[in-house]
Amino acid sequence: MYVVIAYDIRRDDVREKVRHLLWRYGLCPISKSVYAGRLTWSRAAILCEQLSRLVGEGDSVVAVPVQDSDFRKALAVTRGKVWYRSEGMDVIVAGTDT
Repeated sequence: MYVVIAYDIRRDDVREKVRHLLWRYGLCPISKSVYAGRLTWSRAAILCEQLSRLVGEGDSVVAVPVQDSDFRKALAVTRGKVWYRSEGMDVIVAGTDT
């Protein structure tokens, strides 16, 4: 399964530690504060436990499990374009690729 992790962390030093930990688990950034990658449920739970020791008061981290077939249907939205990735190619659903 895939796990999508989104975070809202105030302090730069804590945010950097979180990013480093997510990279160590093989997750890749899909936005400035959103990472995704393949993890088992048990590894995701261990990761979340480690994240809970890093974050401060008022910070938040959300981990969302996503089935492989659903993750592959994810749409990306950029200015003037909606697209998805299929077999290594970007497929434009709406808009232009300029």
